[in-house]
Amino acid sequence: MLDVAVVGGGPGGLFLARLLMLQKTARQVTVHERNAPDATFGFGVVFSDRTMSAFERADPATHRRIVEASVAWTDMELRQGGRSLRYGGYGFTAVSRKTLLAVLQEQAADAGVRLCFQDPAEALDLTARHDVVVAADGVNSATRRALSDRFGAVERPGAGKYVWFGTRAPFEVVTFPFVQTAFGAFAAHAYPYGEGLHTFIVETDETTWRAAGLETSTERAAAPGVSDTYAQELMEQVFAEQLQGHPLLVNNSKWANFLHVTNRSWSHRNLVLLGDAAHTAHFSVGSGTKMAMEDAIGLAGELAANTVGEPVESALARYEARRRPETERTQRWALPSMRWWETFGSRMDWDPDRFGFHFLTRTDAIGLAGLRRRHPERIAAAEEAYVHDAPRTAAPAPGGHALGTPLRLGAVLLRNRLVTVAADRAERQIRLCEAYSVAGSALVLADWRRPVGAGESDAWRAALERVSSDGSVLGVVLRAFDAAAADRAEAVGFPVVEVVLDDTGHPSDAEAAEQQLLERKFLGSLPAGAVLIAGLGCPASGAYESDLLVTRALGAAEAGASALHLRAPDGTAPAHVLEHADRIRTATALPVVLAAEDGWVMETPSGRAEGRHALLHTALVAGRIDAVSGRPLTGPGR
Repeated sequence: MLDVAVVGGGPGGLFLARLLMLQKTARQVTVHERNAPDATFGFGVVFSDRTMSAFERADPATHRRIVEASVAWTDMELRQGGRSLRYGGYGFTAVSRKTLLAVLQEQAADAGVRLCFQDPAEALDLTARHDVVVAADGVNSATRRALSDRFGAVERPGAGKYVWFGTRAPFEVVTFPFVQTAFGAFAAHAYPYGEGLHTFIVETDETTWRAAGLETSTERAAAPGVSDTYAQELMEQVFAEQLQGHPLLVNNSKWANFLHVTNRSWSHRNLVLLGDAAHTAHFSVGSGTKMAMEDAIGLAGELAANTVGEPVESALARYEARRRPETERTQRWALPSMRWWETFGSRMDWDPDRFGFHFLTRTDAIGLAGLRRRHPERIAAAEEAYVHDAPRTAAPAPGGHALGTPLRLGAVLLRNRLVTVAADRAERQIRLCEAYSVAGSALVLADWRRPVGAGESDAWRAALERVSSDGSVLGVVLRAFDAAAADRAEAVGFPVVEVVLDDTGHPSDAEAAEQQLLERKFLGSLPAGAVLIAGLGCPASGAYESDLLVTRALGAAEAGASALHLRAPDGTAPAHVLEHADRIRTATALPVVLAAEDGWVMETPSGRAEGRHALLHTALVAGRIDAVSGRPLTGPGR
């Protein structure tokens, strides 16, 4: 049996300590907590139905006590643009963090755990005296930072600002009110957690935060345990309608940036990270408490499975191998959700139904078919709003797919949102362009990135007329800095010109700045009469690991581009490209054309379909992209 030390008396550390004693894996577990037993910050903690089921399987007695002290609900409500939209079919349980800690402290002590409060022990100092040392010391883990190189720790602060309050204002379910002010937009996450109390988390972007004077009040409230009373009073005014005369309650309430934490490894010899010390996920998709307690279940199980004589390092390695896929999946959902909350202010003028649809689809946790089963009326309303927001044309959009709605790019009105690039030998390009027009593409782009004969202008002018008579628009694709091709395109009179900007690979900051300056200069030199599209390559890195794509997109917008065409190599995961598309569209407010590997038709995706056809329909209705480039097909959608 093991002698285990746990540094950090939060829910994860306490739950692990109890489980190790219940399973008789440890002869002794000591929990070292630097604070007093009743010292806790925050208000309510939320668990999903799935997490509660995991608690019940691992420890029925503790699960029962949590349920007795908690509040449960199944709906969530979004309030924006003067409307309240209700979304059902979700299972949540919330409990006071203070109550949860009291329950876990009592349950741990009942199992024989030794609890040492006001004991700021260092995990590294304990490794020589215990078989296993668990660092459950939170997001600002001193253990992780002391061994940052060994763990491969990466800490990335989010761009948004958030602050935790409580309130006795009534909220039956988790509620998200969005409020526009003279400073900018604020939003809240409000939910009940028992005894008439509710958590009330406020988020905003840094520009709004500074405009409201909150930078100064945050500095004044920097000391531990001090709350930002200016923020409290200001948010009571901002959310007066939602609070219905009730005040906001404070508990070390001050503005902060969420810290996204990852580690290459979770253990070093007999020392292991647990919970926020190992990984964080934004509170909009699941609390750190949930993940820490699920970690505890996993680590306790692996330590119990160790055979006699087997080194504890084996159990720690298995714990990480089995838990990491789950935590990384949660983090993959959490990161785009965090970015959504950082940028919601840019969507405050949207139709509420589409705003809500964009909110629901901010992660890929639930596909289109699942959303239609849960919220058929809400999804239908979002699709209707999408069609209503589109430009009007004489002919109705065929098929019902979001691709079938008209789109305006600058001065050009497209009959649908399907774009096709005709890349072939020069002598076949005109015939291919005309064929794609007949097949249904609203915008056909002749690819002139290879040499094109200078004496074909009359033939291309005739092609322009024929394609136009089919109801489509004919444009041209050029390489950046190809001035000769640009001159020929101007002579033909193409109404749309796409310039594909060079892939800069991994340039230095100086190289990137010089490249962008040259790109802007070339784009600015093109004829003003044509609609300009900037073609951009999709980076292999994650959408929020580099700002280079956003910088190039903003540069193209400043140079006069009316739209962006995001291109990705074949085989690139659709979700990866969509994250990039969503980010540059949010940053520039320009329409984004997304390159797709396969061809597309315009039937509405239905049934249980969750493939690319449904994914693109969802992205279009949500407003993450505005058009798709691919081959038009005549067969059924996929």
